[in-house]
Amino acid sequence: YAKQQGFGIVKAGGAYKQEKGKTLNERRNCTWKCESGGKPDARIRASSRLLNGVSGKGVKMANRKTKKVGCPVMLHAKVTKDGKWQIRNVVLQHQNHEPVPSISKYISMFHREDLNVVRRRLFQHHDEGVSIPQIHSALAAERNGVENFPVSERQLRNVVDKEKRLKMMEGDANAMAAYFHRMSTDNQNFFHLHRLDDDERLKDVMWVDARSRAAYIEFGDVVCFDSTYLTNRYLLPFANFVGVNHHGQSVLLGCALISHEDAETFEWVFTNWISCMGGKAPSGILTDQDAAMKKAIAKVMPNTRHRWCLWHILNKLPLKLGLYQEREWWIPPYMKDMFWAGMRSTQRVESMNSFFDKYLKKQTRLYEFVQQYCKAMERRAEDEKQADANSARFCHQLVSDFPIERVFQKIYTSAKFVEVQQECMKKLYVSIVGCKVVDENVLEYTIEDRVWVRDPNTRKDVPTRRKREYEVKYNSNIYEAWCVCKLMESSGIICRHIIAVFEKNDVE
Repeated sequence: YAKQQGFGIVKAGGAYKQEKGKTLNERRNCTWKCESGGKPDARIRASSRLLNGVSGKGVKMANRKTKKVGCPVMLHAKVTKDGKWQIRNVVLQHQNHEPVPSISKYISMFHREDLNVVRRRLFQHHDEGVSIPQIHSALAAERNGVENFPVSERQLRNVVDKEKRLKMMEGDANAMAAYFHRMSTDNQNFFHLHRLDDDERLKDVMWVDARSRAAYIEFGDVVCFDSTYLTNRYLLPFANFVGVNHHGQSVLLGCALISHEDAETFEWVFTNWISCMGGKAPSGILTDQDAAMKKAIAKVMPNTRHRWCLWHILNKLPLKLGLYQEREWWIPPYMKDMFWAGMRSTQRVESMNSFFDKYLKKQTRLYEFVQQYCKAMERRAEDEKQADANSARFCHQLVSDFPIERVFQKIYTSAKFVEVQQECMKKLYVSIVGCKVVDENVLEYTIEDRVWVRDPNTRKDVPTRRKREYEVKYNSNIYEAWCVCKLMESSGIICRHIIAVFEKNDVE
């Protein structure tokens, strides 16, 4: 009735049943009144008297509001012996205010039922990184507009804030530790570690989930490491390890929140990360030009090839030409003898950071970091499953008449086969100009190819008039070939020069 008429109600008294001196959770009677009944609170009246008056700045007005205007509307009922409610007294005539049915949706007590309905979806969307205004708009759209949705943005925000306060009762770090413990209980492959400073405060923390540990076994040859992302409200940079999978997608291989970007901290992170991965260090690691990282990697991963981000160096090149003295750390020709999964810069980490922007903010609390991280990892895992399904269901059409392209179509994933097809197309500009016998089964071919440059407008490689020679060795006994360009060794993509030799020898 109150909701239909447009006024709120409050419980103004009542009694519970007694049995053998104990109070039972069962009412004997109850009285409900209009929320505008009674007099204003004494503090509100005092505040009004203190603020009302005239001063040099003008008229001061009371800044506290009240709904109490002495309205007599009430309903009193009691419970009969057979357990039914019986109305004993009721007053329905309002005084000093006029209820308006259309304002019912603004009365908080009538929102509780609606909030309970949308509560689960609210937290589901919020955990996915959707903002409160966007959530409110989506929920309102399902009710045919904001005017038909009684819950306001502020109320949704209050529900979320209340949930955060409940989780933070034992402190940020304790809440995060409790979440780690629950994750470890559910999955023993979830790895986490933290350490405290001299004042017993959280200093550094790192974690690696089960998916990342499994992915490292397959895709842990080369990783990027970066600690420049999202210095949060605790001034703890969010560092992460990123690899690349067989679809060319970025895969997260571990995370850390670190207190200092010094060699000792990086040593702690690298040492425990490698320990988590079964003691196997990556073959190669890409970072920016951080001296502390360089020192830590040399100490913890002495057999790992360290490479600097080419993009950052080229940006600094006009100002710091003396980078050239350390060219073996970044110039591609010095790196092509080793597999780098096609990575030449830490921009893959930056793309992962961009992905995390949907889930993490500077205001994100410690315990939320891990929860949001897990949400993000679920999304990345789903992306990989989708790519696997697409590779199984679809295939790219052949672009050449080379029989060997059909072989590559079967062994490469869909995303990587596109890169192979580009080499197949470039093979049209390749010609074999010489051949000599090295031994009984090995031939050495001299390949002439155009020089390819990147078109800044189309961002595609285009051939020039200049030509260059390459040497390819081919073993007819085991059907293997090695090219001096080393595209296969560095990126896993077979080069056009080897394709030409295979075609020459009818290798299928």
